[in-house]
Amino acid sequence: MKAVCEMLAEITTVSDMVAAFQDEERCRRLMEAMIWPRGRLCPKCGCRGSIALAGRDVGRKARPGLYQCSDGERQFQFTVTARTPLHSTKLPLRTWLTGLWLILLSDKGISSVRLAVAIGVSQPTAWRMGHACDCS
Repeated sequence: MKAVCEMLAEITTVSDMVAAFQDEERCRRLMEAMIWPRGRLCPKCGCRGSIALAGRDVGRKARPGLYQCSDGERQFQFTVTARTPLHSTKLPLRTWLTGLWLILLSDKGISSVRLAVAIGVSQPTAWRMGHACDCS
């Protein structure tokens, strides 16, 4: 998550943030660039070979951003959020990245109540977001 925090710190204004987090596709691609700066890496075996599985737009059932390791034995399926605090979350990446950006922007931190209001989630969810990632 350190790379995510570093790239989020480069977004300095609200207009930069709005542009960077326009939609889920853009957020996913931003996360991929941050997590895999030298290309996709299987989180299970470390293999560099992987294929993108076709998404619903092509008539298949795989979701966008789903990859499969090319290792002959394992063929592990993964996304950019695998093995991160964002794995298995029901919140959109856009909400997570906006929340993380607001946390990083605050010099002395941000309360979970204020974060919840700012990004439109419940206070317990905002608290979990604040504690899921240590960006210090």
